[in-house]
Order: sequence, then C-alpha cells, then structure tokens
Amino acid sequence: MNEFNPLREESWRRKLTPAEEASLRAWLAEHPEAAADCELDQRLTEALEKLADAPVPSNFTARVLQAVEREAATDRPAATRATWFVRWLMPRVAAAGVIFGAGLLTYHEHATARREELAQGVKMVAGIPSLPSPEILQDFDTIRQMSTTPGPDPELIALMK
Repeated sequence: MNEFNPLREESWRRKLTPAEEASLRAWLAEHPEAAADCELDQRLTEALEKLADAPVPSNFTARVLQAVEREAATDRPAATRATWFVRWLMPRVAAAGVIFGAGLLTYHEHATARREELAQGVKMVAGIPSLPSPEILQDFDTIRQMSTTPGPDPELIALMK
C-alpha cells in the first residue's frame, strides 16, 4: 500500500493527473481487494465537492478562540491537581516505599543471620558430651561479691589454717 495511500490522499484534495490515475489503476489491478475502498473514496470526494460552502459569521474566529479559552479555564484545576500529584506526591511516595522496603529487607536479613548464629550455638553446645550441672553456679553471686582487692585475702587464709 505504499503507492496507494499517497495517491488516495491526494485524490481527496485535488483531481489526480493522468499519470497519477494510470499509476493508481495499475496498483488497483495488482490489488483488487482495495478497489472497493478506492471507489468509496472517489464517491465521497465527489459528494463533498458538490456541497455548497457554508456561510461563516464574521465573528467566527473570535467565538472559537473564546470557546477554547473557556474550555482551557475549566480544565486547569483538574490538571493542576493531577500535575501536583504526579510531580510532587508520587515521587515522594515511591521513594518512601523504596526506603521502607530496603529497611524491611535489611531487618529480615539481620534477623535471619541472628537465628542462624543462635542455631549454630545450640548445635555446638548440644555436641558437648558432658556439661557441668547447674548446681555449680548456685553460689556464683556470693563468689562474685567477695573482695575484689588484688592478692590473697589474709582473713580467708587465716580461716583455712
């Protein structure tokens, strides 16, 4: 349809030259399925040429421009709200979503690593064949509260003798 479309569009604007008509007929002979469309276009163009030009009022241009200005004025508030949403709010919401998602992912990775460390510790402790009994730690607070002075405690040594 490379040859057909330009010739078809030209036929809407003006009468084709004999060379153009011959080219169009040759193309239609090769593509008979487009003949109906071409015929319809020719009839429509002829019908439109027969119509009389409608009288246009003297203030037609001014009235059209006023209508365009009125329509533009009524569309501005909605366009402004949409522009505000798209240009200001949506990027910030998207950035907050990305930051929240990254934080959530980081927390999840940290919690997973912590659980893995805990599982490794439990596995290591479970592998020890004999652990001391908990009674050993019974007097731990008392021992810890004993004197923290360096060296031997003379009172304790005297009691042991």
